[in-house]
Amino acid sequence: MRSILVIIAASIIFSISDDTVEAKGLDKGVGPYGEFWKPIPTQRYWAPDYFYTPPEEPKGVYSEEECVACHKALNPGLVKAWEESNHANFDKIDKIQNYQNIDSRLAPVTNPPYAPIGKLQDYQREKLAEIEKHLGKKLTAVGCIDCHGKIGAEKLDHAKELVMPSAAHCGECHKQEFEEFESEKHYGIPDWKPGRESHAKAYDANLDVDVWAAQDKNIVQGCDMCHNIQHKCDSCHTRHAFRASEARRPEACQTCHNGPDHPDIEYYRDSKHGSIYFIEGNSWDWNKQLKDANYISPTCQSCHMYYKGQYSHNMVRKAIMGEGDVLFYDNIFKGIKPTDYIKNSKELQSRREAWIEVCVQCHSQRFSRDYLDSMDKASDSIFHYVSDAYATIKSLYEEEILYPMPENRPKAPAPVIEKYPDLLGGFYGEFWAKGGNPSRIEKDFLYMWENDAFLVRKGLAHMNPNGFTYISWSNLLKKYVDIQSEANTLRRLAALEKKTKLRSKKIREKK
Repeated sequence: MRSILVIIAASIIFSISDDTVEAKGLDKGVGPYGEFWKPIPTQRYWAPDYFYTPPEEPKGVYSEEECVACHKALNPGLVKAWEESNHANFDKIDKIQNYQNIDSRLAPVTNPPYAPIGKLQDYQREKLAEIEKHLGKKLTAVGCIDCHGKIGAEKLDHAKELVMPSAAHCGECHKQEFEEFESEKHYGIPDWKPGRESHAKAYDANLDVDVWAAQDKNIVQGCDMCHNIQHKCDSCHTRHAFRASEARRPEACQTCHNGPDHPDIEYYRDSKHGSIYFIEGNSWDWNKQLKDANYISPTCQSCHMYYKGQYSHNMVRKAIMGEGDVLFYDNIFKGIKPTDYIKNSKELQSRREAWIEVCVQCHSQRFSRDYLDSMDKASDSIFHYVSDAYATIKSLYEEEILYPMPENRPKAPAPVIEKYPDLLGGFYGEFWAKGGNPSRIEKDFLYMWENDAFLVRKGLAHMNPNGFTYISWSNLLKKYVDIQSEANTLRRLAALEKKTKLRSKKIREKK
C-alpha cells in the first residue's frame, strides 16, 4: 500500500511542478474601495474568505492517507508539524512538549512540572468532550480533510472542494473560542466604526483605508500579513502544530506587534516585566491554561486576554484603541486633549477600571491609578506639541507659502480625497510620495503623530522607560524642532520673494 501511495504522490508532484497554477477569484477587489484595486495572488492566502479558490491541479478525489503521502513528499515540514500535533492523534494529547524561548524554540524542556506521559490534562479532556458533544460524534484525530475540506469527510475533490481554513472553519470545532474572538467586533473606540481596531475586523480595517486601496498590492500585502488575523487563527496558533502552549508566549505576538508604529514586543521585552519573563520564562509551565498559570510576571496574553476575572479570545474589551489615530490626530481638529477625551467617556472609563483590575494582581491600587493617570497626562504633553505642529503647517498653507502648495503638486492617488487643510500630513504620505507631495514638513508631521506620539504612550503603557523618553519623546521633539525650523525658512523665503517682487509675480501666474 505504501508503494502505491508513493507512486500517487510522485505523479501529482510531476503534474504540477512544471508550471504555475493560474490564479482564480482575483478579478476584483472588495470593500468600500474595491473598484480601485485588484488582489494579487498571495492575497488569497491572507484573506481566504474573500479570494481563495482551489488550484486547478492536481485534479482528483483523494483520501486522508493520500493527502499525507503526497504532502510528505512536497511539504515534509508541514506534515511533520501536523504529525506531532494533538490534532494528529488524540491519544498523544498527554505527550505535549513545552518549548524554549525564541533562541532555541525547538528544544524540548524535559524538567518538571509538565504533564506526565499517559495522563491527559483535565482541561484537554473537557475540551475534547465539549467538541465531540457539539459535533455529535466521537473524534480520534483531526486530519487534512477536516480542516481543508469538510469535518468528518473521508475524501476530498482537490480541484473543487479544497479550502484554506478560516477562523469560522476552526470555529466549527472550537465554538467558544471563535465566538469570543468574533465578539471583538462589538468593541471599538468612540467616534470609530465598531470593531476598529479589533483582531476580528483587522482585514476589513485595511479595506476601509483609501491609501491601502491606492497602493501597489505587492507592497501593502505587508499590512495584509498581519491584518489577516481576521480570517485565520494561525496568526497566533502557527500551522500545522497549533499548540496552545506556543500561543501563550509573548513571542507569538511579535510578528505583528513590532516596528515603528507599534513596537509592543520591543517595549515589553526591555521592560522589567519582559526582563523577568526572559530570565525565568523557560521554567514556567506553558501547558497550563492562563487562569491556572500564575506567572510571576505578566505576558501579552495574561494582560490582554484577561477581563473581569476571566481569560478569553476577546482581547479588546478593556483596550483604549486607536490611540495614535484618535488621540493624536483626529482630536487635534476638535481641540480635545487626551485626558478630557478619556475622562468624558463612560465607556473608556469602564475600560480603565478593567485595566486597573489587571494591574492590582501585582501592584497596589494607588500605584496602578497613579501610573495610568501619569500616562494620560503625558499624552496631554504629546498632544500640545502635535497640535502646535499642525497649527504651524496649517498657517503655512493659509499664507500660501507651503512648498510646494497642494495645487502645484501631483494629486494624492485615487481614491484618496484631497481635503485641505485637514489632509496636510495625512496618513497617505506614509506609503506614497510624488513630486513634492507630501512636502518635507508634512512628512515630519506625519511621523510625529503616526509614530512618535503613539510610541510615547506605548512606552508608558508597557513600562519601558527608554521607550517613552529618548526613543519616542526625544524623536517627537526633533520632528517638532525640524517643523518649526522649516516653517521659519519658508517664511523667510516668502519675505525675500515679496521684497524682490518674485512672490507677487508667482501669485499672478497662478491666478
